[in-house]
Amino acid sequence: MNLYNLLSGPIGLGPCVVGLGAFDGVHRGHQTLISGILAESRRKELAAVVFTFDHPPRRLLDPVNFPGEITTPEEKFGLLLSSGVDAVVFRPFDEEFARTTPEQFIRDVLIGQLDARHIFVGFNFGFGLHRRGSADFMRNELERLERACTIIPPVTAGHHLVSSTLIREAIGDGDIELATHLLGRHPAISGEVIHGDHRGREMGFPTANLSLEGSIKVLPPKGVYYCLVDTPRGTHHAMVNIGTRPTFDRRLFLLEAHLLDFAGDLYHTTIRVRFVKRLREEIRFPSMADLVGQIRTDLAAVRALQAAGRSAAAQD
Repeated sequence: MNLYNLLSGPIGLGPCVVGLGAFDGVHRGHQTLISGILAESRRKELAAVVFTFDHPPRRLLDPVNFPGEITTPEEKFGLLLSSGVDAVVFRPFDEEFARTTPEQFIRDVLIGQLDARHIFVGFNFGFGLHRRGSADFMRNELERLERACTIIPPVTAGHHLVSSTLIREAIGDGDIELATHLLGRHPAISGEVIHGDHRGREMGFPTANLSLEGSIKVLPPKGVYYCLVDTPRGTHHAMVNIGTRPTFDRRLFLLEAHLLDFAGDLYHTTIRVRFVKRLREEIRFPSMADLVGQIRTDLAAVRALQAAGRSAAAQD
């Protein structure tokens, strides 16, 4: 499993089966496409390759209306590389590449650089200058060039059509359960633990803090959440607050995670916070005593959810 930058020179993967897409979130729809290229690559005894971009094209093409990314490039590449494909090839999406016509992309990239023999795309795939290329255009052009193309139909989860757009909306609305259902895993934020002002420690609830200032990700709304936190020392259940701590008149946008049954510090280590359930919105309290009382209530709710999860797992 290897990661290649298309701008770094010849890749030399040989004839291959290629899956195309932005793959933001690597959600259930993307996973269906990847399953398709893996099955076809085994059948034809060719390499299974994913072609994608570092960031979703919309981030460059419509920055004002782009709400954020579900996965950072590092997260996306990690998920793709762990999916079982032989290689992930990406191309930084920039102004130059945005001017590539659909015909040029097929001729120069898919065939000229990747030597793709069979291409998989989603039903709503659009590509090339002004998104003139569609999934049907891709299939017709490839058939003319004696290459195969499979178009993956819409993938549903329950009553919902799986899409990166709907997942972004669900995360932004705090509907963690829906986002989890569409992704096939919990939405998450990763980062390096920084020092805060130690207010949590003073109140008896020490936290591991991540700065959210300038984050490129779509974030859940301000509030309190039940989460799972992956650390170098294992996974812990946690009570997490996202916000600016209005009770103390703070403005720094911060994630504060109080890990249950954890001792020690995690400063300067990287952790991953996986969101399971939203408990409430962020509130400004009239006093620290009122805030502490609410934190105790929130903590009791988190422990109840932790116990319910253990009970359900035991029954399975």
